[in-house]
Amino acid sequence: MPTALLAQDHAAFHGTWGTPEQCKRLPLKSGGTVLASPFEIEKRWLKQGSLWCSLNWGPVEKRQGNLYSSAHAQCGEDAVRNYFLGMKLSDNKLTLRWHFPKSNGPLAQCPSL
Repeated sequence: MPTALLAQDHAAFHGTWGTPEQCKRLPLKSGGTVLASPFEIEKRWLKQGSLWCSLNWGPVEKRQGNLYSSAHAQCGEDAVRNYFLGMKLSDNKLTLRWHFPKSNGPLAQCPSL
């Protein structure tokens, strides 16, 4: 298998990903009204709650049994912000690494509703 995979292999990163609390959309605080939101990743978009990001994907690489990719993410509506987003898929767990010191994961694929 070649190191750089074809664009259709981004499908491995697609889906709804989160912690158990995010997948169940539980309140962030006990008794609160703001719900935890999983990351919903599609061909052109990443969505978490009310935040939407347009994705421009980089290549997919397979290293040591893991899949890696990256995307240029443009997030927001009125004040669009640009981010570099790295993705690692290992043992059916997804980790998102943003270009600022923040990561989310490992995240599991949420069950279908």
